[in-house]
Parts: sequence; C-alpha cells; structure tokens
Amino acid sequence: MKYIKLLLFLGLVSLLNISCDRDLPYPLEDVKRGVVIDITRAANSDGVLESGNGETNCKVKLLIPKQQGDYSMMDYAQLLCVFTGLDGKVSSKVVVDNIKEFPTEIALDINDIYKKFGLDTRTAGEKVTITANVVLKNGDIIPGWNKYTGYNNKAFLGWQVEDRGYSSSVTYPVVCALNLDDFVGDLTITDNSVFYGGATYNAVGVKISDTELEVQGFFEDANLRIIVDPVSYTVTVPKQVLYPTFGKYTNLYVVGSGSIDACNGLIDFNGTIAVDQGTFGTSQNWKIKN
Repeated sequence: MKYIKLLLFLGLVSLLNISCDRDLPYPLEDVKRGVVIDITRAANSDGVLESGNGETNCKVKLLIPKQQGDYSMMDYAQLLCVFTGLDGKVSSKVVVDNIKEFPTEIALDINDIYKKFGLDTRTAGEKVTITANVVLKNGDIIPGWNKYTGYNNKAFLGWQVEDRGYSSSVTYPVVCALNLDDFVGDLTITDNSVFYGGATYNAVGVKISDTELEVQGFFEDANLRIIVDPVSYTVTVPKQVLYPTFGKYTNLYVVGSGSIDACNGLIDFNGTIAVDQGTFGTSQNWKIKN
C-alpha cells in the first residue's frame, strides 16, 4: 500500500511540474488592465446621418460603469471613429482626444470627422461608429476597435448600466432624407405573417402627420397606424385591434416595431398577432413598399 501511495504522490508532483512549465497562449507581461467605458447616444440627439453635408446634431454620452471599480490607471480617453465605406472597407481615426471627465456628453462635428477621412460629403450606405480608446498612465493605448479583433469589451455586454445593457459603441448609418409623402398613395405589402406566408397585396398610404402614417388595406381590408421616429428612422406599430371579432375569437390585434428605409421606400417591421384568447405568432414580419 505504501508503494501505491508513493507512486500517486510522485505522479501528482509530475503533473504539477508539467502544468507549471506549460506556456500560456500569450505573454503574461503583455496583459494590461483596462478601463470599461460605456458610450451611448445622448438624449435628444440625431440617431442617423442624412446624406450630403448638412448640419447634424450628434452627441454621445460617456460614463464609467460602477462595476469597473478603480480606474486610476487611466490617464484619459479618446473617441475613435470607425468608418465603413460603400466598398465595405473599414478604417479608423481618433476624432476627440484627452477626455478626462466622466460622465460627460460630447458633441460630434460630423463634417469635420468626414474630412479626417478625406471625404467632403456623406453618401447613403456609409456607416460611422463611435467607440472609446483608453490611454493608460504608462502610455499604453487600449483601442476600442482594431482590424484584427473588432470592438473591445465584448465580455462586458451583460453589465447593467442605467437600467440597460452596457454599450461599447454608437453607430450612425448614413441614410436618404426622409419624406413621409413618399409613402402616400399606392403601396405593396409583402405579408410574412402566419396568415399570408409571404404573399403580397396592395394597400394605400395616408399621411396623418409628419410622424404618422395610416396603411389602408392592411390584411387587405383593415387599417394600420404606423408611428415614425425621424431621429432614428425607426417605426412603432402601437397595439391596435384590427378585427373585434375574428371567427370564434375576439379582438385580433397587431403590435410591433421596425425601421424605415427612405432610400428604397421601404417600411420593414416585426410584430405579434394575437387575440384575447392567445397568440398566433410573436415574430411575424411585414414589408411595406411604396
């Protein structure tokens, strides 16, 4: 028995030696402690960029989540712009430097940012994303994005910040100018709901206000209100009853949300179809084309 115990002991020592000698997949001395910076679009600021070179109202809010704890190793932060062109190529440049106060809101000079990339005007289809670099007191820079690994701090997306999820970047798509009059008159609906399975039918668009449309002929003979957010180019379909009686069921309703594409004249939204007695589907889709 004592020989068995001795062999087990020697085997354990050998395993420990092997474990200690094994190289890490990266140099330990290259591991740096960074600082997590949360960045979001500031309230009452633009969420998209119209094509051209008109003035914009783009602001971002930066804060350091409480989960970060000590961040005394940071000297300052930078705003890094990650630009995606029409050809799909991605490049980046520092657009704001020496940020030392948190939380803070920073206005973005979009025209100046474009000049840093050698461009004079914005074209629909381009994309501007703002993230944050961290400059440590020892001079090391921890980028918010690089071409090899993409955006940093993905591991912290589960953090809760101000009653929402942590955000490492803000993206501004370049879009065509929005005019709801373009959705007045004849429309075509591609209905991917459980009832139509991708079939198309005609409808008519009526402008209720600068931010609201009514689609007459939704489900072929019902009316649907759509609220448009001209800041973010998103749409909301508030819960509305289409049919008080639907066979043996009551109050068939639709509720959903999506986006509006002014370049291609398209409203695309996902939603739920339900009645008082239950739900027909929670991930239905509709595409409304002018």
